[in-house]
Amino acid sequence: MKKKKKFENSEWKMSIMALFIFIGGSIGSQIVYYPDLPNLPSILGYLTGALVMVAGNVVYVIYKRKKRNGAGNEN
Repeated sequence: MKKKKKFENSEWKMSIMALFIFIGGSIGSQIVYYPDLPNLPSILGYLTGALVMVAGNVVYVIYKRKKRNGAGNEN
């Protein structure tokens, strides 16, 4: 039986957290600013922050995988 990869050990943990931060921030800003239209500056701010976190995590994961595979190929 395969062992499931836990969230604590996942290399995509930062990206998953960024998604939850974006969703929570968007909902939270709609609760605090209760207009008829969505508060776009705060939503775009949360989206920008989440995208930066995801991009940074992608770079980290690619670097980590190349480093791990490169070290194994040299032997």
